[in-house]
Amino acid sequence: GLITLNFGSRTDAHRYKNSGMLEVVCDAEISRPGDNLEPPFETSRLTLPVRIDFDESTGAYPGEYTISMNRKGTVHVKDALIEIHRPAMFKRHGAVIVGEFLTLNRQSGELKQWLELDDGKKLQLITGTCKRADNAPF
Repeated sequence: GLITLNFGSRTDAHRYKNSGMLEVVCDAEISRPGDNLEPPFETSRLTLPVRIDFDESTGAYPGEYTISMNRKGTVHVKDALIEIHRPAMFKRHGAVIVGEFLTLNRQSGELKQWLELDDGKKLQLITGTCKRADNAPF
């Protein structure tokens, strides 16, 4: 017989459902910059819903920049990681924002959201932990 050992090259993609609608609820900490991008930022905690439509390859959450429940971003999936992205081109907080990103790690439940600035920097605004709205495993 033939034995195949694939150490370190196994994918987790088969463990996650990548079709239909995924609705999650996240306990999130939001950092809001003031008039410029200098810390300290105003922080608050809130419950944040996130919706991902795998069939349409779109995702949304109640964001304040380019992604909102009405302006969906494009979904990219790599194993356990789901990324929602929407390009932008506007000035806020003294910088030009060129994109908004949100990632959800289905293995850990970790949520991250950031803005990409025209100088290549990332401005991290939201972190949190998520679970499915129906309490089922990812």
